[in-house]
Amino acid sequence: MQIVFVDSTSADTVQKLERLGHNCTILSSEQRLALEDHVTSADVVVVRSTSITRDVIAAAPQLGLIVRAGAGTDTIDLDYASEKGVYVCNVPGQNAVAVAELTLGLILAIDRQIPAAVSDLNRGVWNKDTYSRARGLKGQALGILGMGKIGLEVTVRAASFGLSIHTLARSGRDQVTQQKLEQLDVHLHETLEELLKAVDIVSLHLPLTDETRGMVDAQFLSHLRHGAMLINTSRGGLVNENDLTQAMADRDIRVGLDVYSSEPISGSEDWNTSLSDHANFIGTHHIGASTDQARQAIADGVFEAIGEYQVGVPTNCVNIAGRPLGECAITVRHKDEVGVLAGVLSCLRLAGINVQQMRNEIFEGAGPTAAIATIRLSQAPNPETIEILETLDNVLRVDVLGAS
Repeated sequence: MQIVFVDSTSADTVQKLERLGHNCTILSSEQRLALEDHVTSADVVVVRSTSITRDVIAAAPQLGLIVRAGAGTDTIDLDYASEKGVYVCNVPGQNAVAVAELTLGLILAIDRQIPAAVSDLNRGVWNKDTYSRARGLKGQALGILGMGKIGLEVTVRAASFGLSIHTLARSGRDQVTQQKLEQLDVHLHETLEELLKAVDIVSLHLPLTDETRGMVDAQFLSHLRHGAMLINTSRGGLVNENDLTQAMADRDIRVGLDVYSSEPISGSEDWNTSLSDHANFIGTHHIGASTDQARQAIADGVFEAIGEYQVGVPTNCVNIAGRPLGECAITVRHKDEVGVLAGVLSCLRLAGINVQQMRNEIFEGAGPTAAIATIRLSQAPNPETIEILETLDNVLRVDVLGAS
């Protein structure tokens, strides 16, 4: 396969893929600026932070898989990928530890004024009186918005510093997460306003969606205590930076950011943000996942996803329907022979019935074996169609499972 790595990647991963016979191309920063010109023969595109737009997908007629080497997929046009039948999968959770470590680093840096202290020492200024003033993390309350894998890793580390942890009550949490929250004595809040008013620090670990875009606005910030901390290591678009700048001035909100609403695409260039002019701001360069441990874990996940794609549907595919589709389902037990399913599908087509999902499984045995196809349909077949299906060569039995 032709595999295009849009952003930088592990040399080891490339070597492993090439040893399997794949052709790998790693794009330069200049090539990324004209991305459509460099994916025309791609079967697989692997991307980290670069946007994969409708135009990019349209420029790659052979494209079958987009792998996001990380968790979020908000930089990929999922709707158009689905329209073109392109799998989009991600590698969630592999950077959780790295992002959690940076989150705690930003909190500590703000509380102990580490960046300013280092700057003064570099300028030959000794100012112990100023830098002795720190509240300390023990006993403070940390609100975590987004209790996924990263949020949980932050929770574990923050609890070890003596912070009390707060998050929103959510139905449908998996049992493992629920047990961890109970073990760590996490405080649950019914509303966002209630949570914000109860904490000293807020840390964002949410995906960027239509619902979360710009959620940290003037109203959000008005609920925080004077002098509270805001940490964002997830997506810059979560924050209205104009409102945040105002809150830093008016309410002494202290801010630690790794991501920004408008940040450079390349790894190195001149860039300024108005936030950096404020004494209450510290920031890093969108490096939350940039540790050797995280890079290797993500690279392994990318390699696994490409291998799974060669033999079926890759895991963590975000644009495959995860729910049963169709009005009803039928099961067709049949001999494991060539052409049986083709006859079944042809019969359904002639009846004007669309197949929306299908799975075929083979029984094990010493001799010739049967198989069973579970087929979800756009409408229930009438008795005549069922009768025709049952008379097809090598069909053993047809059962209607009913409506979903």
